[in-house]
Amino acid sequence: MNTKAIGAASQVIFKAMTRNGVVPATIAVALDANGLLAGPDAAVETTALRARLAELESVLAERDEQIAYLLADEPTLDDDQPGVPA
Repeated sequence: MNTKAIGAASQVIFKAMTRNGVVPATIAVALDANGLLAGPDAAVETTALRARLAELESVLAERDEQIAYLLADEPTLDDDQPGVPA
């Protein structure tokens, strides 16, 4: 159960219901306008994007190590430098 999504949806529904002439379509439009309705492929796409983000964060961390090494006061050419295969 996604309590965060449920809480957000309940707030949108409550606001829509406090208006006069509320019909189910009004609530559906309010949910859609707040980005709370998603197609069946949204979960698959979200999972793929999260995996790609994790991959890019890993690459960025490696690059940060390499940049820090290169900016060090006296870098040396030894086997302890980041990114050098063993």
